[in-house]
Amino acid sequence: MSTTHPDTTHPDTTHPDTAHPDTAAELTVARSQRDWILRWDKRPDQQLGAFEDVFAEHYDFDAPVILFDDFDPQRRVFRTVRDYAEAFWPGFQRMRSAEHGIEVEPEVLVSGDLAATRMVFTAVLELADGTVVANRCTNSQVWRRTGGLGWRIARDYTSVAAVEIEAARRLVAAGR
Repeated sequence: MSTTHPDTTHPDTTHPDTAHPDTAAELTVARSQRDWILRWDKRPDQQLGAFEDVFAEHYDFDAPVILFDDFDPQRRVFRTVRDYAEAFWPGFQRMRSAEHGIEVEPEVLVSGDLAATRMVFTAVLELADGTVVANRCTNSQVWRRTGGLGWRIARDYTSVAAVEIEAARRLVAAGR
């Protein structure tokens, strides 16, 4: 529940659990981060499109980036979106299903053409062999506003911790 200051309609942003963006840029970036994680969802038997098509609104494919995700067993740092896509997208295409739910909505700080965000989400992934994996993920991103493209991810750091599968399923259902 968001609290407001008595003399304004702006949410109280002093506590992370009640922080809600209140500027146009903050709202845009928060919606974009939320949309970004939900685009990683996959229904059973769904054929995913090309990474470039699915995430065209989230990345500048020609700009330098720094992308890291703990889920990568090799724990690589990617400096191009294409390298990141080549590392992750084939595995998601082979998964039977992937569901994500947002536990802590995006918190956004904007300064000029840069925005920093933090969000916590839960992922329940059914791998190609039927193994189910559940993770609680803390995701921090830096978004850069570029000329004709708008806001795009320039930095991404996702830390992953395994969680109990049934608890994760409840969190995913609640965070949709």
